[in-house]
Amino acid sequence: MWSSGAGRLPFGGSRNDPRGFAIHPVPRLMLEDGSRRERVLETHPRWTDDGWIRGEFHLPGVAAGARLEAEYGFFSPVGPPQTNGVLIRVGCDGVLLTEVAKRYTGSLDTLTVDLSRFAGPATRTLYVEVDADGDSTQDWLVWTRLTVVPGPQGTGDR
Repeated sequence: MWSSGAGRLPFGGSRNDPRGFAIHPVPRLMLEDGSRRERVLETHPRWTDDGWIRGEFHLPGVAAGARLEAEYGFFSPVGPPQTNGVLIRVGCDGVLLTEVAKRYTGSLDTLTVDLSRFAGPATRTLYVEVDADGDSTQDWLVWTRLTVVPGPQGTGDR
């Protein structure tokens, strides 16, 4: 489920939605590191100062040693970048696990978040939030990878 300060958002909505959006954009748009990917997840916070967007994902049990792995960055804009950057927050069951800042640097960043403290059969709610950190102009955050890896003994993505 996706939401922003304006309420619940449909996945695959419009890039022109001032409430914010989460979509799979057209393939092969240029990213800030000069690469092009076939499929990415694009998120943009609500178009207001300190706007945000949040995705919540239900995990039917968490394996010992599980972790969230992500690679992310911005689209390469036409002209100079105007984003002042974003804050990324990751949490589980309402507990904030990490907060990192992403600025337009010309490279993609990676993030690994340990989920092992939530191990067990209970369904957990993982969230990923992108905050405009002030002005929301050009805050097109692109996730090239956003996955939960089961743990050292795991064999794939969840």
